[in-house]
Parts: sequence; structure tokens; C-alpha cells
Amino acid sequence: MALINTDWTKELAQVETTLVKFLDEKMEPMADRILDRGIAESSVILAKASFEVQEAIKQATQELESQRKLAIKEIKQLIFYAGVAAFSLIAITALFIAGVIKYFGLF
Repeated sequence: MALINTDWTKELAQVETTLVKFLDEKMEPMADRILDRGIAESSVILAKASFEVQEAIKQATQELESQRKLAIKEIKQLIFYAGVAAFSLIAITALFIAGVIKYFGLF
């Protein structure tokens, strides 16, 4: 049997009230400010990342367009040189045939 019976109900209720008041008045606003700052910083970071990604896409698109134009230019030059080579080959062949005909006097 205990010598002193102590009822802590009132003290515990007082501690609970004080703790709830502290959490509501001090901790909740502080947590809200921290969350708001975190959200704001996250928004800034995402905006910067979005801008950088858009710039990278823009640069890649410009580079692809430049490469496409260069490829088209080179293909046109290749077709031109192939045409010149084919014409030269036909002309040389015609001259050769004309020379052979004239040399052998076939016509």
C-alpha cells in the first residue's frame, strides 16, 4: 500500500492543454512557413529546370535543322556531280565511238 496517493489528472490535463496550445500557436505556423518556403523553392527549381530543358530542346532542334539543310545541300551537289560525270562519260563514249567509226571508215 502506498503511503501517499497522488492524483496527477489535473497536472496532466494542464500539460496537455499547454502542449496543444504550443503546437497550435508555435509549431503549426512554423511548419506552414517551412512548407511554403519549400514549395516556393521547388517551384523556382522546377521553373529553372524547365527553362533549361526547353533551351536544350531548342538548340537540338536548331542543330538538327542545320544538319538537315547541310545534308540537302550535299545531296544536291552529289547529284550534280553524278550528272556531270554521266554526261562526261556519255560524251567521251560518243567521241570514242565516232573516232572508231572514222578510223575504221565504217560509215
